[in-house]
Amino acid sequence: MNKYLLDIVSFPADARHAWRTDGRHGLWDEIAERTVYRIARVAHYDLYERELSSIEYVPPTAGLEVRMLGEQEREKLCSLMTRRRRAQLARRKADRTVFVATRDGEVVGYSWWTPTFDSALDFSPLVLPADAIFHGFVHVERAERHHGTAAALFSAGEMYLHERGARVCWFLIKATNIAGARTARGRWGGRSRHIARLSYWKMPFRSKRQLTLGESMRDTRS
Repeated sequence: MNKYLLDIVSFPADARHAWRTDGRHGLWDEIAERTVYRIARVAHYDLYERELSSIEYVPPTAGLEVRMLGEQEREKLCSLMTRRRRAQLARRKADRTVFVATRDGEVVGYSWWTPTFDSALDFSPLVLPADAIFHGFVHVERAERHHGTAAALFSAGEMYLHERGARVCWFLIKATNIAGARTARGRWGGRSRHIARLSYWKMPFRSKRQLTLGESMRDTRS
């Protein structure tokens, strides 16, 4: 189906999900993805590395269960995702390790990791280390936020991956996400360092991506 037609067909469900999840900000993102961002966009992301050996266990709060989700169970996440997010999860789905948080049997949050970069970093000269895992996405329903649900997801998933040989986790955070940056500096335990800044500019008939190494990487390469 034509991508513009897909935008129109999927908008009502995606808009409802965005409003329920992130209010006006989320709704604007869904509108912008189908209009303004088709023409022009500017975005900046920071890439971090976290040492998994120092991750602290964060137990789920009362009534919350955190567990790994099998590939055949992933349809349970559909109601918590927009069309774009479902498509992202479906790419190389066999390589994705997915953890979910449930309350009374209902999924209220999820997070996934992959052994390769997602598309945002496909262009870069950086190579994910052989003993590293890449964190792709985390989502927690509005009512569950600020109660340790995301922390429990990160803790369970990364301890599981560390036990199976992963030494570090690389992950991207939007430069405007102040709370996320604070988390990256070790709020949930685990020593972290800044790897690089990824900048993206999209203009009519042209786009540009730039990777600027962080101080820790420049020191390593000097």
